[in-house]
Amino acid sequence: MNMYIDIVGACNLSCPSCPMGNSENLNYKKSMQLEMFRQIVEKAKAEGVRSIFLYNWTEPLVHPKIGEFIEIINAAGMASGISTNLNLSKNMEKALLAEPAYFRISLSGFHQETYKKGHAGGDIEVVKQNMLALHEIKQRLGLKTRVDVYYHRYLDNIDEEALMREFSERLGFVFTTGYSVMMPLEKALAIVERDPSVTATDHETLTRLALPPYDDLINIVQHYPKQACMLKDDWLVIDCNGNTVLCCTIFNQTEYQVGKYLDMPLDELTRRKSTQQNCVDMCNRCASKGLHIYSMFPNQGVLERHAVNRIVDFERLNSQGLAIDSLQLGRAGEVSAEDFDEAQYLRLNDDVRVAVSNGSFSSGYQHYVLCGRLEGRLGAGVFSVL
Repeated sequence: MNMYIDIVGACNLSCPSCPMGNSENLNYKKSMQLEMFRQIVEKAKAEGVRSIFLYNWTEPLVHPKIGEFIEIINAAGMASGISTNLNLSKNMEKALLAEPAYFRISLSGFHQETYKKGHAGGDIEVVKQNMLALHEIKQRLGLKTRVDVYYHRYLDNIDEEALMREFSERLGFVFTTGYSVMMPLEKALAIVERDPSVTATDHETLTRLALPPYDDLINIVQHYPKQACMLKDDWLVIDCNGNTVLCCTIFNQTEYQVGKYLDMPLDELTRRKSTQQNCVDMCNRCASKGLHIYSMFPNQGVLERHAVNRIVDFERLNSQGLAIDSLQLGRAGEVSAEDFDEAQYLRLNDDVRVAVSNGSFSSGYQHYVLCGRLEGRLGAGVFSVL
């Protein structure tokens, strides 16, 4: 099991697809004390936790003792890691000198005009200077920490991805990327459920996402193969007050905490996630919409193919000078569940029939939603060309 701890209750940026930028922060804006943290690490080691990462929603470099937190984890023989927007240099060197297993830099552009849209309040030129400083420190002292640069993809920043990749790899950093999604879970649910609390700024952010939680995407994740929620079952999330939180996608940590980590065994905390009524209700809402999959797998498999399909549609329609209705983007030619012809689809796609018969897919419709509609398969409904 991995543990994620917010050692502070605040962030220096207000990113619009993150709750620190799009939701009211009702969490305690305080810093965790080292003595509490030592006790948490001691208990976590005894309970079989393998890794402790010092982030969830907040910026760990805000904490002036970040290096000491990392040293405590390392001394316990556990893997340590942080994720930062790297706009702060004050505590950056302290963190690196403590030698976490990995040091992740989160960003969303190469030029400031693009970057400021996704990382509101940040300065990409400051980030680049700090990246250069990290490289120099790492080389001079021969540090083994793996530095990752994680590039958040939006519809309007993909052209700058190659520039940031080249810059990062030239410094010896590992470059990875993934499509941004709308967080936290409460915000994604509000969008799916048409809640009036969704703001104009939220809607503006949604137009930048390749994977906004609109009806077509929700249709996909609802038909994704059923699976347990790793976010609840395999990840342990603790806020800056030492409370254990239902899962990493929840932002209202006060309402959805299941108890102080130091006050009860891990088994009891885990049990409460599945029995405490407000947690059960939230998990049911989330799973019924497939949002546990939306949160966990935005950068893999079918969802990535769906995102690419969206971008292609977006570019094609733009080239034709047509107005874009983002609520319908990616749904052109899709056969609805009501009009889908299961028997015809299986008859005209023998490989799908075999896949359904051996349990690879639960139905022809599930295959169609996940794969067939993007592959141009025939036989989906009465409007298909036969």
